[in-house]
Amino acid sequence: MLRHYVALAFRSTARTKLYAAISVIGLAIGFSAATLIGIYVHDELSYDRWFPNHERIYQVSAGLSTGLLSNAAPSDLGQWLASDYPQFEAVTRMFVDRGFLQGGQRADFKSNETFTWADPNVFRVFQFPVVAGTLDGALDRPDSLVLTRRAAEKYFGRAENAVGRTLQYNGTEPMVVTAVIADLPSNTHLNPLGVLAPGHAPFSAAALQDRTPITVFGGKLWNSRTYVLLKPNEPIAPIRESLKTLLDRHTPTVLGGNRKASEVWALVARPIGALHLSSNRIAAPDGERHASLYTVAAIGLLVLLIASINYVNLLTALGARRALEVGVRKALGARRGDLFAQFMTESYLYVALGAALGVGIAVLALKPLNAFLGRTIDFSMFADARVAALTLLFLALVAFLAGLYPALVLSAYRPATVAKGGRMARAQAAVRQALVVLQFAILIALSIATAVTYRQMKLGMHEALRQNTDPIVVLPGTCTEAVKSELERQPGIVAVACAMGLPQWSMQMMSPMTRVDREPLGMRYLPVDFGFFELYGYELAAGRLFDRALGTDAPPPDNLWKTPESVVINERAAHSLGFGSAQEAVGQTVAFSHLFRTPATFTPQHDTTIIGVLKDFQIGPVTDPIQPAAFYVDVANARVLSVKLDGRSTPEALEAIDRVWNQYAGAPPQRAFLSDSIQGMYIDLLRQAALSSTFALIAVLIAVLGLIGLAAHAAASRTKEIGIRKVLGGGRWTITGLLLWQFSRPVLLANVVAWPVAYFAMSAWLDGYAKRVDLDWWLFVGAGGATLAVAVAAVLVHTWAMAGVRPVKALRYE
Repeated sequence: MLRHYVALAFRSTARTKLYAAISVIGLAIGFSAATLIGIYVHDELSYDRWFPNHERIYQVSAGLSTGLLSNAAPSDLGQWLASDYPQFEAVTRMFVDRGFLQGGQRADFKSNETFTWADPNVFRVFQFPVVAGTLDGALDRPDSLVLTRRAAEKYFGRAENAVGRTLQYNGTEPMVVTAVIADLPSNTHLNPLGVLAPGHAPFSAAALQDRTPITVFGGKLWNSRTYVLLKPNEPIAPIRESLKTLLDRHTPTVLGGNRKASEVWALVARPIGALHLSSNRIAAPDGERHASLYTVAAIGLLVLLIASINYVNLLTALGARRALEVGVRKALGARRGDLFAQFMTESYLYVALGAALGVGIAVLALKPLNAFLGRTIDFSMFADARVAALTLLFLALVAFLAGLYPALVLSAYRPATVAKGGRMARAQAAVRQALVVLQFAILIALSIATAVTYRQMKLGMHEALRQNTDPIVVLPGTCTEAVKSELERQPGIVAVACAMGLPQWSMQMMSPMTRVDREPLGMRYLPVDFGFFELYGYELAAGRLFDRALGTDAPPPDNLWKTPESVVINERAAHSLGFGSAQEAVGQTVAFSHLFRTPATFTPQHDTTIIGVLKDFQIGPVTDPIQPAAFYVDVANARVLSVKLDGRSTPEALEAIDRVWNQYAGAPPQRAFLSDSIQGMYIDLLRQAALSSTFALIAVLIAVLGLIGLAAHAAASRTKEIGIRKVLGGGRWTITGLLLWQFSRPVLLANVVAWPVAYFAMSAWLDGYAKRVDLDWWLFVGAGGATLAVAVAAVLVHTWAMAGVRPVKALRYE
């Protein structure tokens, strides 16, 4: 019997080639979009879960007074955990730093690398796949080096040739390659791993920290990522409870006061599988943010829904053509169940063909998608029998739900009324109208969401760059007076200044600032250079900026201030310190302590004078509220060089920057325009906007295909009516307008549905941003108008052709 139904389904498909092609292509596009979104969501949810024993690996990090978690802590934390908790099978630390390697096949070859300085037992916690050599004792020697396959091939051509070879770290320290590991997949928070090097090497970032004893918890640099491997069957809950007092056991007081360390900071253990989507809340260490994934998954389901609506509309629209077939078969004894089974078989056939074609499209689209996302996503999730079974079940469910209504409608035709249409035909038309309204409501909502996402991304970049008129180039690395002086002499360069970082990149350093008779205020701070604010164009609300000529703003070389230190704060800091205005804050003295010199020397609590207050500007991404911030002069801590160009001779200025940097720094320059680095901060939002736009266009394409099919059906069903209208004097434009109104009406109704839904959904999404765009009325009108224009354009050819049919031919139809 099944064979009979399948044969009938193929014959029906052959008789309606256009409608079958539209249905299958629409379903294929919908399935391909859903497949790509499915593997993307799976990739997001599987971050770091591919590591063996990932369920026993936790990152222990410090929480800030804001209630948010950082990913770092002082280097001593790993030592405390190893000594206090026998429940851990291993405790290891990682310190991420920048440097360059020299050598390989060419002795003069240099390349910048991300160095991960790690404890020798790192491979007990993270079991990386090995390409060459062995990880047993791979980092035991202080001059050892573990490369990724990509790095090994860069220096030695083949990964297998790297083991036992020597490279120079920063051109001075010889290091021997002991092993090569596979390039890590994209779904790990350890990327970019770069090069693994021993933390106990005397010149490493880890050794510099370990040589600096900690006195109070807030008095040492946080640049260590600490991981623990829990012993099998050990519960994490008692350890989390014990971590609350660990700081008090090792550093009883905090920097800038006599409170317990645990009253200011918190230590939290998070499973590595939760780090990528972590909510970063101290109160919910296992919490993950799935809102963006829900959004992407919802878009995939909506695209699939639009494709299914097309199928339902086209099949029911063809019902009038198949009415005679149904009537004859019923007259010959066919039962409704037989007809229902036949039409459901057709539905499963369409879905099977669409799924097969959709998988082919997804395979072709995966490579460009990976290139755009910077991922290595593949189809390996379908190798899991459970995923494969669920996928087949999902396809069967889609086929059943998409074919259910058409099958019920078509199998219900009665032989006696088969040629009259009547109430049933009108009911089908009403359902089709409702489905078209739903379809275009989804399109309009997607268009609005895409526009809002794009505008929010542009706002973030504008807020980060709004101080600048001329292009700015940033170079990470040690900043010296010699480099600055030489660059300032180059043509095309307007100004040069150094800093430990950039406010646009966020300010992670924090220390208490205390005003007399008030509680200490957690203050973000950044060491800067003279001329830094002028280069970036930050505006003063009151007071003055740092001035080299005064001689009072530069720090003393012995770290001991005989007069109050000069600091500049932002308006938010002035308000939080209790000053009534920016002007009132100028000249006031507060107590402060901060990082001074490197590595990790902290000043004692000392008096500082507020010499200026900056107007508030965005610090970090627009998802973060503006925090109280302070700035002081300390060029010794400078790690980023900012170079402002005049914009007229940019190529010559860039060549000069490279030449000077190679001459003085000895390392390949890692320069980038500030605008590009800011765009990198919003890359996730940029990708989200681009993906939303792409899938919105896919949804439009599917809907256009459906409208073309419905227009073709209208051409067949209203041909005689058009002929009569033309005989009675109806013009071509009049008839075209009448037919266009038939297809425009559901689109206009769709706005009524889409606008409130889109408004409330995007309002909730924008609540996650401290600074947000407005939901202007023209966004909604524009989305509705654009969708209407697409719908009209899609059916205009058919309606114009229908309106031009000769009356004689039209009246002879049927």
